[in-house]
Amino acid sequence: MKDDTYSLRAQIEKWFGSAQPLSIRVSRALGDLRMMSGCKCVSVSQTSGPYAIVFFRHGDKSWRVYPPTATRPTLNAVSRVA
Repeated sequence: MKDDTYSLRAQIEKWFGSAQPLSIRVSRALGDLRMMSGCKCVSVSQTSGPYAIVFFRHGDKSWRVYPPTATRPTLNAVSRVA
C-alpha cells in the first residue's frame, strides 16, 4: 500500500484541512522549467483569506513541501590492481 505522500490530493487535504475552501487552484510553479517541472503551487481561498503552498515532486514520486536535494557531481576513485 502506498503512503499518502504519493498523492498530491492527500497532501493538499493534509495541509489545508478537510474544511471545504471557497476555491482551490493548482498550477505549475514559476521558475526554471528543468528544476521546477515537478513543482505545483496550490492556492486556496477561504473565509479567513487566501494563501498558497508549493509542493515538490521527489525522486520516489512523493509530494513534499520542501524541495528535493539537488543532484551534485561526484568524484569516484578506482584502484587498479595488477
